[in-house]
Amino acid sequence: MNWTTRQSAFITLLAMLFGLGMIFILAYQVNSSYQVEVQRTRLEAAHQSSEIASQISSSLREIDIILKDLSDKISPDDLSNTEKSSARNQELQNILLDKLLQIHQADNIMLVSSNSNISHRALDTPGSGQLINNDYFQLVRNNRYQEKIYASLSNRSENTGIIVARRVESLTADFSGLIVASVTRNYLDGLLSNQNIGKHASIHLIDQNKGILAKYPAHASAPLFDDFVIQNLINGKESSVLINHTEPSQSISSYHPIKDTPFIVVVNASSEDYLLLWHKNTLYYLFGGGILLVMALLMCYFFWRSHRLTQNLHKKEKYLNASEARFRQMIETSPVAIVLARMPDYFITYINHQAAELFDQTQAGALSQRAFELYKSKLTFLEQVQRIQQGDAQHNIEVLLQRKDGQPFWGNLSMSVHETNQSTTIMIGISDITSKKQLEADLQHRATIDSLSGLFNRAYFTERANHEIARAKRNQQPLIVIMLDIDHFKKINDNWGHDTGDIAIQSLAGLCQSTLRDIDIIGRIGGEEFAILLPETDLEKGFPVAERLRQRIEAQRISLTDKQTLQFTASLGLTILEADDQKIDRILKRADQALYQAKHEGRNQTVIFNKQ
Repeated sequence: MNWTTRQSAFITLLAMLFGLGMIFILAYQVNSSYQVEVQRTRLEAAHQSSEIASQISSSLREIDIILKDLSDKISPDDLSNTEKSSARNQELQNILLDKLLQIHQADNIMLVSSNSNISHRALDTPGSGQLINNDYFQLVRNNRYQEKIYASLSNRSENTGIIVARRVESLTADFSGLIVASVTRNYLDGLLSNQNIGKHASIHLIDQNKGILAKYPAHASAPLFDDFVIQNLINGKESSVLINHTEPSQSISSYHPIKDTPFIVVVNASSEDYLLLWHKNTLYYLFGGGILLVMALLMCYFFWRSHRLTQNLHKKEKYLNASEARFRQMIETSPVAIVLARMPDYFITYINHQAAELFDQTQAGALSQRAFELYKSKLTFLEQVQRIQQGDAQHNIEVLLQRKDGQPFWGNLSMSVHETNQSTTIMIGISDITSKKQLEADLQHRATIDSLSGLFNRAYFTERANHEIARAKRNQQPLIVIMLDIDHFKKINDNWGHDTGDIAIQSLAGLCQSTLRDIDIIGRIGGEEFAILLPETDLEKGFPVAERLRQRIEAQRISLTDKQTLQFTASLGLTILEADDQKIDRILKRADQALYQAKHEGRNQTVIFNKQ
């Protein structure tokens, strides 16, 4: 067969379009992977700075708690510069030493008088003279509402750090001085060194004046801290991540303030780290693209060679197409979704219009798939094929399938095999039963879950509890049952309204779920009554669990829409599984008696059932 000029030009144009398409795809892939790496690094830097800020904030809070406890043991006179007895001086130093041993973050604890002089210290370390800048000390002194102070160490050029202080006032509310704990750079550097960062990355802890308090690694040079970002953080912005375009490489910096302090954590990630893999992948993309372009040229050549064979087969195809058209017309008019696939590779050879709509794809696009790709589980498909090959009919089987985008749905499926001399074909007929399965799931949910609290209802709790009791007795394991009731719930409804009462129930349900284990069974069995079953738990372990739950309920504050706060408590009754217990009813009765005792003895407490 002789090729015309038009046909040759068409093939050349097709090859050029394919090449341009490959170049576009490569450019898009390279740019997309670059954006992915940048976004991933932004998120990692933001997460790391937030985590470090949280760790430092937690350490400072621990120190503040110790200082608050210390303030209760120190009188205002102890901070003055007046002469004290040697016994009192020794007693004060012992107190400071005892507290210093409780906080490994600090290297010293000192008492500072109202005129900024140190009157006592836990350890006599060199260089522990003036701790706070005089101007800042005067601001603290004149601001009687500033109870806690966080600041940078003053006059410690060789060992910078942080001070945590609490204000001490006399009985007449006059400023008496400060109780101060110092956190040196050694501790802060050690905390930062625990972080996993890139070879060229760095972490800095700075104050609002961009003074460096700690850094990791030790040899890291300080980046150009952004004044605008720092000012925004001072003004209340939670965090900020920005890209610095500097020579020879760019970097990503995440700024995160430490809550209630003038300190900021800065994580700086270098492109030499986070773009290293991207550079390698780009080379692979270019190499692969070059290979594909060569393959495209070869494909054009083989297309030209195969064109003759195509013409020879054309007559046979016409005959087969006519036969296939009649068959497809019959299938297309069927209201059932039908899929045909050949064996043994399971490639789809035909899919009717109903099936294409069911799986949310075009009929042509489905021909490049295998039949098991329509299933959520490939193993399920292979098991069904094995059964029909063994002569086990597969009719009206409920199977979990998936659409083109991976969205699962339920189908009622029948499968059969049709063999000829040349091939073996699998025929699959499918009906969508997703609505039916959803209705069944909704009915099951309504039958087992309390609509207000989201916990098990009384009937389903009883069923689960009886099953757990039987298992515990069979395995000779302990078991705890707790009855919980909201104190003065009627007053909440009367004073705040039933909507607020519903909020209280939902809040308590959430506390139960977050406090207890996944294996614990929780149910709402009455208006404000809840039942809890703790499997594999004895009284020694169960009582602290109940007390922890009660304390969390007592500590909870619920903000209402009218800017008011709701607080409530709960009473708990606790009992164990006894030898003659067969059902939950007897155990609930004992727990209820213990609950009644808790109510009778003043509420907001946990009472263990006592037979006496």
